[in-house]
Amino acid sequence: MNFPISELNQYFNSIDILQGIFSVFGEFGVGKTTFALQTAINSAKLGKEVVFVYTKHNFPSLKIQLLNKNSDEILDKILFIHSTKFSELYRIIFNLEFLILGNKQQKFNLIIIDSMTNLYRIELNMEKKERNYNLNYQLNQMLATLTYLNEAYGIEIMVVNEISRKNLGDQLIEVESGGKVMEFWTDKKLKISKTKKLNEREFLFVDITKNNVMKFNSNLREFGFE
Repeated sequence: MNFPISELNQYFNSIDILQGIFSVFGEFGVGKTTFALQTAINSAKLGKEVVFVYTKHNFPSLKIQLLNKNSDEILDKILFIHSTKFSELYRIIFNLEFLILGNKQQKFNLIIIDSMTNLYRIELNMEKKERNYNLNYQLNQMLATLTYLNEAYGIEIMVVNEISRKNLGDQLIEVESGGKVMEFWTDKKLKISKTKKLNEREFLFVDITKNNVMKFNSNLREFGFE
């Protein structure tokens, strides 16, 4: 995985394949999709084959063109899949292994899901507990499948999430959406936040496996993070 942020690339410099699920989350408009697309394009430039699943209604075609300053050969290494229903996303993730096994000439190196919980949150309903239970069960299965693909095939996994808020004692804190299910399956978390400067973003990276925390800033421009 080749990130648009040098601090992250330096941190993972000695790792051939990133183990576990890498989660990116933040408020609307902070640059999560830009970060994910830049990671996909940067990885494709290194010769990696990427699957990019996008779950929001307006597919970011213009943003992809702006971020990709090279030829279409780079985009040929990225398989874009657009899904706007949670049930459809569920089937796509379960069929990824068949896609991998069925394509002998193409070895996928990176899977990005943007967003993992957008469609899940739309379907949640506090008055329908049984439906919510099924949604949590399906989310858990999808994350388990992605973890399996990482472990069995050495495919790196990035998921993009929205912000959720929960009470911790007498404090209201921001966490990635998906609740305890997401907490269980993601051990490398990157929160992107706006700062007082218009184009500046703050990055808070937590690696739970190594008990490491990093903070750094980057500017978000029309052509991505720099």
